[in-house]
Amino acid sequence: MDNWSLRNLRQDLSKFLELINTYQIGDFTSLYNFIGRMDSLDSFEYEIKGIVFNLNKRISGTMPETLNKYKISLDNTISLNKKDVALNDIVENYLFELNIDSYVSTEDEDGEPYKNCWHLDKHIDSSEPKYTHPTYHFHFGGEYLEGLDTGQISIFSSPRLPHPPMDIFLGFHFIISNFYSSKDYSFVNELKGNYDYQQIIKRAQERLWTPYFKAFDSINTHQDFTMNKLFPLYIN
Repeated sequence: MDNWSLRNLRQDLSKFLELINTYQIGDFTSLYNFIGRMDSLDSFEYEIKGIVFNLNKRISGTMPETLNKYKISLDNTISLNKKDVALNDIVENYLFELNIDSYVSTEDEDGEPYKNCWHLDKHIDSSEPKYTHPTYHFHFGGEYLEGLDTGQISIFSSPRLPHPPMDIFLGFHFIISNFYSSKDYSFVNELKGNYDYQQIIKRAQERLWTPYFKAFDSINTHQDFTMNKLFPLYIN
């Protein structure tokens, strides 16, 4: 639980700001304000909005192609529960959202920006979902894009989200799980509950997913499926 102590959070955030402030890459006022509020907290929790990153060079793969200035605003909320951390996810409330404003000119922010939004959610099991809901899942869109005309939305080639390989069987399973509402298409739950279907999918998982996920095992010796290759954000 030391990793989730308020004291460690304060120390890490202070040092982190000291490091990133050197590079002048954005506006981190909201983080400094949070440090100023930490004395009023009694546990590891926060709701921080508007951590701003500025980019003044075109991001490859962005559309429209004329966009070359970006403002990325990060909102992040975390609070903890009191469950047994050995058995349960300690995170109770969670939000991670990237709201992106993109501009055609590097010198002009007066015009209307193109907008883009990604959010990483934690699914709460309050009811049976209509579509597949991994516990933590990246999702394109959000409130930031609601009500916009499609001509106001920008398209990025990033982020590239890690996902295990799929064959025809797993591809089929992925499509019916993510694009066919179980509320509208009765065959979804019926098919996914079928014994033979499950066995086919399990064998496909054994072929493709078991070696993939073994990369996250400390005793893994695979040469291709390694932590660094499959999830390069992870630092050993």
